[in-house]
Amino acid sequence: MSKYKIIADYDIYDISSQKQDGTITIKIPFKNENGSLQYGVEKILSDLEKNKIYPTEDGFDILALAELVYLADTRISRIKHAEDSWTREVALELPVFNLEKWSPLGELFTQMLNFLTGDRWIVIFKKRRNILSEDKMRKTKYDAVSLFSGGMDSLIGTINHLEQKHSVALISHAGDGYTKDAQKSLYAEFKERYPDITPSYFSLWMSFKKNILLDGGIENSTRSRSFLFIAFGIFALSGMAGVDVLQVPENGLIALNVPLDTLRVGSHSTRTTHPFYMNLWNKVLSELGLPFSISNPYWNKTKGEMANECLNKDFLCEVIKTSTSCSSPQKARWSGLPSQHCGYCVPCLIRRAAMHKAYGFKNDQTIYSKNSIKEIVEAHATRKGEQLRSFQVAIKRIKDDPTLKKILIYKGGRLDGDEEYINQLSEVYYRGLLEVDDFITAYLSYEDSKCN
Repeated sequence: MSKYKIIADYDIYDISSQKQDGTITIKIPFKNENGSLQYGVEKILSDLEKNKIYPTEDGFDILALAELVYLADTRISRIKHAEDSWTREVALELPVFNLEKWSPLGELFTQMLNFLTGDRWIVIFKKRRNILSEDKMRKTKYDAVSLFSGGMDSLIGTINHLEQKHSVALISHAGDGYTKDAQKSLYAEFKERYPDITPSYFSLWMSFKKNILLDGGIENSTRSRSFLFIAFGIFALSGMAGVDVLQVPENGLIALNVPLDTLRVGSHSTRTTHPFYMNLWNKVLSELGLPFSISNPYWNKTKGEMANECLNKDFLCEVIKTSTSCSSPQKARWSGLPSQHCGYCVPCLIRRAAMHKAYGFKNDQTIYSKNSIKEIVEAHATRKGEQLRSFQVAIKRIKDDPTLKKILIYKGGRLDGDEEYINQLSEVYYRGLLEVDDFITAYLSYEDSKCN
């Protein structure tokens, strides 16, 4: 087990590492010998500049910090380097252009990352003298800039923008080929269905060699993906004019992500769009003096409500099978199947419940490795059934005592806001669970009727 200190450097071209007193210190070159930015940044920078989008120095530094975070998160194994097989200790050092603004923010970023990933982070800034930003007038304008993951929620959000004739820039990141293919396929659908107002599409592919960190290993939990995703969105937004909000479309139930039972902690309780985490991002942007904010336009909607209120439900129904929601589509390979939705993880069950609310479950054209809810229920003692069983426990608890909804929403993390805001959060949590309950009940009834 080792602690890590990872230092970004724009003036070296080779990785250097040393281990002393249980800490591995590694300097990572952020430019290559040709002076180009590494790890996918030069490619996306070129794509942005083709659209006359020129990120600012602060935009570059936000993305660079996310690079370090994502590098550490994916290349430091929890099994190898955490005493409890989860909590790692990582220090990051990043050169930034406007050091006087960034220096006081180390503790705020530390708080954000600790909350997001469950690790112990230290974030340190030093002066960057390299000039990265193009000194050009920022003229590119959009009506909206939105994260586009290729999932159902971002699909609905994009359809709603296009139906309202909004000029929209889609900001994407993919860490695997399955997700990347979903994003590209959906974008092709947008171009065909909305040829007069096709959105712009900017996709960052960031990857690192498996052995880039001395003795680091590989980590697949990737809790920091949303940090990179949002940072990339701010990076792009900083180079535009006329738009100041980065939209992060996510249904309220998933955003709160209240643990379904006492066992659902650690790897089971993500906080990638939790309201407290989103508020921390807005605090960072405010402290940096940047005229931007991030917002989840669907924070008080269930996934089913989002689908039911989609401004083009017919199109959504046609292309839903192309979007991706599954927490681990690659696990289908264990059964000799191609990567696809499993049908029984928490995101799959919420997705299936949403489609049932909006269309009835027979109209969901998504391919699931396991369709039968009855078989999933009967497999409650196995991994295929444990998450549905957790839903049943949570649903029974909230139905037996609906007043618990105002208490349980705090299980996912700290919440700030007035009484009306907290009430809306508790209500979307309650409606979201009942939405899943309606689906489970209806599907079991449907399966029973087929057997009789």
